[in-house]
Amino acid sequence: MKDCEGGGARLEGSDAWRGLQKSSKCINTMGQSWRRSVTQPPRERAGRTGTLWPLLGETVTDPELTPEQSAVFAEHGFLVLRGVLSSEQVDELRAAVGRFERHALVSGPGMHHFEETDQGPRLARSEDLIPHDPLLRDFICTGLVIDRVGALMGEPAVLYKEKVNYKHPGGAGFAPHQDATAYRFVDHHISVMVPLDAATKESGCLYVSSGHDRGILPNTRGCITEAVAAELEWKPVEVFPGDVLLFDSYAPHRSETNRTRCSRRALYLTYNALSAGDFRARYYADKAAEFHGADGTFDGDRVRISVNDDFLGRPVSQPARNLSELVSRYDGPSAQQLYDEEVTELVHGLQCAEFALADGADEATIAAALLHDVGHLLVGDLFPIDAPLERDWQHEAVGARYLSRFFGPAVTEPVRLHVAAKRYLVATDAAYAAALSPSSVRSLAVQGGPMSPSEQREFEALPGFASAVRVRRYDDAGKDPNMSTRGFQAFVPLLERLATR
Repeated sequence: MKDCEGGGARLEGSDAWRGLQKSSKCINTMGQSWRRSVTQPPRERAGRTGTLWPLLGETVTDPELTPEQSAVFAEHGFLVLRGVLSSEQVDELRAAVGRFERHALVSGPGMHHFEETDQGPRLARSEDLIPHDPLLRDFICTGLVIDRVGALMGEPAVLYKEKVNYKHPGGAGFAPHQDATAYRFVDHHISVMVPLDAATKESGCLYVSSGHDRGILPNTRGCITEAVAAELEWKPVEVFPGDVLLFDSYAPHRSETNRTRCSRRALYLTYNALSAGDFRARYYADKAAEFHGADGTFDGDRVRISVNDDFLGRPVSQPARNLSELVSRYDGPSAQQLYDEEVTELVHGLQCAEFALADGADEATIAAALLHDVGHLLVGDLFPIDAPLERDWQHEAVGARYLSRFFGPAVTEPVRLHVAAKRYLVATDAAYAAALSPSSVRSLAVQGGPMSPSEQREFEALPGFASAVRVRRYDDAGKDPNMSTRGFQAFVPLLERLATR
């Protein structure tokens, strides 16, 4: 494996899931001076492949497309604009994508797809992004990118779909294909690749070919047939942070495995002419319906992340049963933060598990008591006790979604409901309410306060009501700085038994 080039982010450690742990105003660059985001001179960078076609490596000095650039796109079906995004913009986009990487780990917003690599499971793609991130929405739907696409279309453009392909080290490439075969409802689109890391031949850059003017080429499930692909002249297009690659939905393209030690993340934004209609919501509704209930593969051999069978990634092997990433969270610095005035998050969880054991609880309830606050470790909302809380980060929902990768409802439901159980007990048990710690009183204010009588009845009717109340009482007891407990590793065999059920 080769070292990183061009500013790609190096992954720390070899654990596959740990590699996944790593909004501000969108800058309008129209009319501004354009800054380069890497140190190489533009023409030196453009010449790295030695095979870029005419005008594909030119540095942009004017926010408008030139007639020559439009002619290149019309002739070849793709166009590279060098250095059109500032380093500040790229950093903001990287931060936004990092948020979706964290969302994927806890089954959060967006649609996420994983692949198996030689280094273990990796996040391959996130999509359906703009409803969940204002910065990305502004960048994608207004300004530079959509204006350039509209200029090539000769009329205003509208977003059709958006995604980020991560291509982490060992991440698979794509077989020769045309995007048009996967895009329903409209027959012509333009896509834009916005690289967040260097996309080189070593890291799996795009290879493109002429042929967009030939319409749909012979294919099988979206993959161009081997005979036709062998006839095409494939040219690598290396791009770097700050560059933008535009390509026609009929342009044949492919990519190879990332052979470097760092990620090759890139946004892919697809647009159609506004006059054809706005189909984004319909696209994602259609995809969700088609993927629902499926096993996420093509014939069990390749990950299914598209309508086309062009992605060469391997299906993940039992991603929900490897507990190493979960265990590592309780061995990390987040677990050493103070949970409240007296104990750390790790100590708090261990004490709750000890109380559950002493109470004769079943294994699932013991696990729920141990892990009920894992959402705090994921969200990072453990603020100093004297700091005001401005919002509820809903750590219980985040934690339950995350734990659902490993365990069933017997564990996840008490975790999901333990905050609701506090609100219930405050409303129904005066002694409980009077004994709440200052930190619990503080958080109660942003969590909804005591339950109303109707909320109490609804909560009591839930299947997980009794176990949630038990975990809640362990939660409030587990704050003793002088209590001795066994270590986290002592509970790992119990967690492993639950994870295999």
